[in-house]
Amino acid sequence: MKRLLTVLTVLFLHTAAARAQQSPPPDPGAVPPPQELPPAYAPPPGYAPPPAYGTPPAYSAQPTYPPPAYPPPGYGPSPYQYAPYRYAPPNYYSYSAAPPPRNVLDRPFTLGGGIGFGGLTFNDQNTGLNTREGGLSYTFRLGFGLCPGLLLLWDVEGVVADHGASTISQTANLAALQLFVTRRLFLKGGFGIAEGIQDNFPTQWGAAGMGGIGYELVQGWNWSFDIEASVTGAHLNNNGNDQTWTNWSFVNFALNFF
Repeated sequence: MKRLLTVLTVLFLHTAAARAQQSPPPDPGAVPPPQELPPAYAPPPGYAPPPAYGTPPAYSAQPTYPPPAYPPPGYGPSPYQYAPYRYAPPNYYSYSAAPPPRNVLDRPFTLGGGIGFGGLTFNDQNTGLNTREGGLSYTFRLGFGLCPGLLLLWDVEGVVADHGASTISQTANLAALQLFVTRRLFLKGGFGIAEGIQDNFPTQWGAAGMGGIGYELVQGWNWSFDIEASVTGAHLNNNGNDQTWTNWSFVNFALNFF
């Protein structure tokens, strides 16, 4: 029995090998036959495959849009309103506040004086003699301010000159007003009495009047330096002789404190 099974097995193997050698080799480009799907995966009855896709439709170019407008950077006004400070904020960088600017024409008190170049003229109305001598001029003032730019002064105007071998002088004491036309330019004028002195002769007195002009070159916090010119005329009576003495200052350099 074992021999019979062995013979049948060998015969079956030889037969299968012979059939495999007689069948042609498979074509690599051949399409394999469709396999039959089981009934559970087969398409339903009446199913038709979808049609093939044609040329895709042509679309227009994408429209362009302007860039959006954004508000500029920054913060708008605050919706909250704060009450103003009742007091000024403190100054943390200095222990005292800066003084307010000073008006140099506001001078409650004034004291000043100066010297310069001038002369003295004598006019004798009885004899018609007229003599002029150059000399040293001087001025002095003391007063107070009526308002900014207007001063009431006790003003002294005088000249010392040589007349031959004699020394003569005239000094006028005047109540005067000084008015500032601009911040630096001023005019002044006044009336008073004058005394004329010549060597050891008696002093002569007479009424006098003065007019002048000046300009302050430098104005400090409480002082000033000016140049000025003035003319002072006096009518003197010398033993019944009417004489007019006129002293003038061509330029006086004066220093004032106020």
